[in-house]
Amino acid sequence: MRSVPLRTARTLVDVLAAAPAGAAADADLPGLRAGLEAAARDAAAVGGWHPDDPLRLTKAVVADLLRCPRRALAPAEGGVTDDVVAGLVVDAAAKLATLVPHRPPTVEDACAYLRALGDTTVDDHLADRGEAAEPLRAELRARVERLVAAWPRIDPAWWPRVEDPVRVRLADGAVTVGGRIDVVLGGAPTERPAVLVEVKGGRWWDGMRADAHLYALVVALRDGRPPAAVVTVVADGTTQVEPVRPAVLATAADRVERALATAAALAAGEAPATRPGPHCDHCPARAGCPAAGVRAEALAG
Repeated sequence: MRSVPLRTARTLVDVLAAAPAGAAADADLPGLRAGLEAAARDAAAVGGWHPDDPLRLTKAVVADLLRCPRRALAPAEGGVTDDVVAGLVVDAAAKLATLVPHRPPTVEDACAYLRALGDTTVDDHLADRGEAAEPLRAELRARVERLVAAWPRIDPAWWPRVEDPVRVRLADGAVTVGGRIDVVLGGAPTERPAVLVEVKGGRWWDGMRADAHLYALVVALRDGRPPAAVVTVVADGTTQVEPVRPAVLATAADRVERALATAAALAAGEAPATRPGPHCDHCPARAGCPAAGVRAEALAG
């Protein structure tokens, strides 16, 4: 029998070495799906969504609906920051380290990978900064080096995939919940448990855990068995490992149900609630928002 390390898994290396059978193997997936189906049907009846024009819930939409409904209705804010660029580079490097394990990726490799996908965001940002971009280049090199040092050489038997699309249809397709997972290891068609890896830009904040939990739920419902763990790798060097337990899936399902109720209320014309918090600092709707004003006064005081 394979021995399982007693210490807590703290890195992707630890997770793959332990290869757990799945901490949420006894999760009530039929019950979770039934609850989501009921919530989706109620929301669709109020919001008017149908299979030809469904409500599409992603991790970002769910987060915004729960964090601040007014933010959920605001248009996306444009602009590229150093943190965005760092996230793109680290994400690309992680995918290269997964797919081409015999060649440790560099910043230049990551940029070339992005260019091959038609994404010149990093190139354009660095070019716009000119000579002033050198400190950022040094920071990008340091972050990629940290990633490479921590990234395992993944056995092909894990069937590594990148940008794995996952979607669950609810209410006969009137509602969909899904997205694309950065890296998926194991799961169908292998006999190994699935391990989900999300690579994040910027700096760690606790809301990233909720994103990982949502993907664990959607993969569990799609595959009929929960993943063993979700691993979040952040561009600032943080790695968060979380075994997928029944409570994780139940909490994620509850968040989706609450997001559905909020989306339905907004679609029915209910005025969006405003909830102050750290998200106000980067919200495109902060101008004239009473919640943002309350937060600014609190910080000033």
